[in-house]
Amino acid sequence: MSSGTTRRAALATIGTGIAGVAALGFAAPKAALAAMSSAAGVFGGGSLEGPNGTVQFSAFATRLEFDDQQEAEIRGAFEWFDPAGLDGEPLTLELATLSEYRRTDHDTTRFMAGTVLVNGEDEEPFGLFLTDNGVIGATTDNLQLAVGTVAAGLGTVPVEAGSNFSYEVSANLSTGNIQLINFTQAQ
Repeated sequence: MSSGTTRRAALATIGTGIAGVAALGFAAPKAALAAMSSAAGVFGGGSLEGPNGTVQFSAFATRLEFDDQQEAEIRGAFEWFDPAGLDGEPLTLELATLSEYRRTDHDTTRFMAGTVLVNGEDEEPFGLFLTDNGVIGATTDNLQLAVGTVAAGLGTVPVEAGSNFSYEVSANLSTGNIQLINFTQAQ
């Protein structure tokens, strides 16, 4: 008896491969990897129902701790596409700076904050909560995104005076997955 690969399994495999390639783009040199004591992260992507229709996103963040450094290094990527945006025009968000990545009080939720480029131009603060609710296909993962003035108080990036941009979404994923990454380097 043979079993074929399901579409869900194929998408999960492709997503894992993409995340692995993304992680390699941020990886430290081999000499540094030997001194890495631990790493943790989150990656995900897919679609969800936004304020005015279907939104697509991808996100990746990691915290790398090295034996010879007191402070951990954080790296990440984030992209967002809302074809209807706030005013019926397409809205794109792209990571400009990542200033914070951390665990939250909830074991399966991670938080990232920094700034994003809005439609490739204006830089606005953001905060993003990503929750992995379990095995892909068996549960629904979710996220909460706040950009601009509504991001005040969420992260370490302050909202600039005079900013009037505000965009917020909290939703379950319609398609895709959020996956937590935890590993310790073998000694």
